[in-house]
Amino acid sequence: MDNIGKQIRHHRQQKNLTLKQVAEKAECSDVFISQVERSLASPSIATLKRIANALEVNLITLLQADEAAEEHVVTRKKDRVQFKFPHTEVYSELLTTNIRNKQMQPIYKIVKAGAGSEGTYRHEGEEMGVVLEGTLELTVDKQVYDLEPGDAFYFSSSRTHGYRNKGKEETRLIWVITPPTF
Repeated sequence: MDNIGKQIRHHRQQKNLTLKQVAEKAECSDVFISQVERSLASPSIATLKRIANALEVNLITLLQADEAAEEHVVTRKKDRVQFKFPHTEVYSELLTTNIRNKQMQPIYKIVKAGAGSEGTYRHEGEEMGVVLEGTLELTVDKQVYDLEPGDAFYFSSSRTHGYRNKGKEETRLIWVITPPTF
């Protein structure tokens, strides 16, 4: 994640946007954006997502290094981009090094006991997944599903959805989103 500032500056300049324009769209200060671009400050995932939206790019575009732009058939475990949303115990690893021009985004997700999406949300696209270990409570349009290892799900992301691990052990799963949102 050392490359975030360079990626932000690159995309901002490519779109002929000023620091102030990006800052206004991202709901932060232009001084902060400048500090991030110079690697003097580190944004939270939530702020980084707002910056990505302001630049009209996916979050992963800001997280990946320039050399990751080439097509890779295999992503080694050591090369996965890892991230954790602030104030949660949900950890994610991107299972592809590059989602540019891709139609889906596979994620390896670890949800600690008691953790989850912290509410429901909806957006464009579709989602599917399979529980590998542990249990997951999935809510789609107020319908609650209790999932165990081997159980799979598939739904339109335009439906209100959320999840949580109500078990005592962490849950591990593969989650695929289309189109890519991170």
